Amino acid sequence: MLENIKFVDAQELLMTPLKRSPFLVDDLVPSGVSIIGGDEKTGKSWMMLHLALCIATGQDFLGHSVHQGSVFYLSLEDSMSRLQDRLFKLTDEIPFERLYLATKSATLEEGLIEQITRIVEKRPDIRLFIIDTLQLARGDDNDISYAGDYADIAKIIEFSREYGVDVFIVHHVRKQGDSRNIFNKFNGTKGITGAVDTMFLLEKENEYSDKATLYVKGRDLQYRELTIRFADCKWELVSEKTLEQITHEHTPEIVFSLIDFLKERRSWRGSATELLEELGDKSVAPNVLTKYVNQYRLSLLLDEGIEYTYRRTHAEGRVLSFQICDGCDGRDGQEDNSR
Repeated sequence: MLENIKFVDAQELLMTPLKRSPFLVDDLVPSGVSIIGGDEKTGKSWMMLHLALCIATGQDFLGHSVHQGSVFYLSLEDSMSRLQDRLFKLTDEIPFERLYLATKSATLEEGLIEQITRIVEKRPDIRLFIIDTLQLARGDDNDISYAGDYADIAKIIEFSREYGVDVFIVHHVRKQGDSRNIFNKFNGTKGITGAVDTMFLLEKENEYSDKATLYVKGRDLQYRELTIRFADCKWELVSEKTLEQITHEHTPEIVFSLIDFLKERRSWRGSATELLEELGDKSVAPNVLTKYVNQYRLSLLLDEGIEYTYRRTHAEGRVLSFQICDGCDGRDGQEDNSR
């Protein structure tokens, strides 16, 4: 007999103190299922082995503190001798029974989840599973479709949630990316990136550079970009930018001047030309200023409590109106084209 759906009253949910899943790496890797992609030979596996060592020993990873625990690293592209060579270069000592390594397993279709489930049941101290790579874990007969991609990741997610074990998947990317969304470079459909909790994309400046950018995006984490450098076989943090910092860097300076002006005036109405005259700014044309205002009206302006409307009439021409408001709800101002 089919079980009834379990549900909770929304008011009861709001009043119930629920336990939050801790980050695996504070402010960088949330609990759950994460995926990292990058071109071949960019250093993804070096990064993952270093992450495994940091979790096992309790050392910081890319400048962030970790939650220590045992790690199982399934390195399907490597041999034991290669892993040994990498460990020689990365560390001198690892706590006993803190890091486990394997180079062979069944595929997801053949029973990989059952295999790693038995491992966790025998060693409940394992905090993290690393699967390197997704392609080899799926095998050659996987269904290349949104449904097939999502179903395979869903198996891993179900395992992660049932046993409280974090999983990090290593994946490859396409040579041709998407200028609108860098995370569309991952091989396969959006069924993969849409299913995981957090995405990481590693991109080197060029094939021979020791510098790279690590792009991070997730359900429980604000978008950020890390500039990192490969030194002594480890990726090291150079700098880190949050979404707010990135947005600020890419926002024209005149937008911030406008915000300061409006905060002082509280309200303003007139043409873009008149506004530029009052701002004392000749760096942009009136039509460019109007474009910037429209572009940032639902982000920076609204965040500052500034409501913007635009009206065009025969008598006054194009009129921009601003008002500092309390409790702006983010609804778009409607354009009035009355004549």
